[in-house]
Amino acid sequence: MVSFSRSKVPAVGVEEEYQLVDPTSGRLIPKCSEVLRQLGREPEADIQRELHLNQIEMASNVCETLDEVRDNLQRVRKLLIDAAANTGAALVSAGTNPFPLPESETLTPKFRYQAMGQQFQHIARSLFIFGCHVHVDMQDKTLGLHVMNQTRRWLPLLQALTANSPFWNGQDTGYASYRREVWVQWPMAGAPPHFRELDDYEACLSELTKSGAIKDESFIYWDIRLSVKVPTIEYRCADVITSLQHCVGYVGLVRALVMQTCDDIHAGREYPPIRSHLLSFAIWHAARYGVSADLLDPLTCEKVTATESAARMLEYITPSLAASGDRECVEAFVQSVVRDGCGADRQRMTMQTEGNLAAVVQAAIKETANDTSPAAC
Repeated sequence: MVSFSRSKVPAVGVEEEYQLVDPTSGRLIPKCSEVLRQLGREPEADIQRELHLNQIEMASNVCETLDEVRDNLQRVRKLLIDAAANTGAALVSAGTNPFPLPESETLTPKFRYQAMGQQFQHIARSLFIFGCHVHVDMQDKTLGLHVMNQTRRWLPLLQALTANSPFWNGQDTGYASYRREVWVQWPMAGAPPHFRELDDYEACLSELTKSGAIKDESFIYWDIRLSVKVPTIEYRCADVITSLQHCVGYVGLVRALVMQTCDDIHAGREYPPIRSHLLSFAIWHAARYGVSADLLDPLTCEKVTATESAARMLEYITPSLAASGDRECVEAFVQSVVRDGCGADRQRMTMQTEGNLAAVVQAAIKETANDTSPAAC
């Protein structure tokens, strides 16, 4: 993505990581290079390689409105669906593939990824997970750090709303987001620490680099991070969302959360630091149960229903939703998930109805493509 410009309602961008699967069996297949050849180009800003050859990533343009986000997602999903079909593959937007993990080597032949495979071994070789990352314009890095601190509170709810990975290696894991459990094995993944000031944050990065823990700042993979390449704050906690319309609503939710938090910081309203051990448990609990059980508010230490937690967030961000004009779209997304279940619930429902994992993937293939024609949120 190119640089974001300052405006009252910040620009946004979204990245989605997709599965490339056999359309009949539903298993992952290493078709990324063939898909790129079908497109007649090398990887560019909007379509990129990922760690494994059975993955492909899209990155949207810089978008001022959710209509632009929707248009980008529709265009690129359709482009990739058609290109994948020409290679004998299908595109799936879901956090994990339900089948046994591929046995053959599928690491992408790119220096960064090969080096990661050499260093992290089995963790890298088995990292067949797929996420959704939302960027929000953040020109002031100091402000961005405080927004990162303050929005840590909402990570459990964001995780629960987007949980879309119940199956792993041929089994129902019992989790709503098993992707989360796989991902946190990775060094520098998980919730970010709380930093008092920007100097503390930069000292942390310097220590990690000098110690050899990371090569550079781009190897920080926290759930919220200050982006390296563009002046944004990036939210990385979500499983990739199957429904395009839900993804658009999620992008609007994250933007409104950032906007409202900025307003609070400017007004001198800031939460006390949230203890990392409590936040870690709250996110684990959200990944385990999604919206089907109570969620833990890591600020107050109280358990509340997913419905109540979502209502509190929507009430909190109401002024920012009014400013962005995104209230209807965001509320539709949140209320749909709270009422009908998250993506993991829908996958399990298909499994219960059809009785086989191939049907789960077939349903995801269909839903991934469902919203690729112009429509309102």
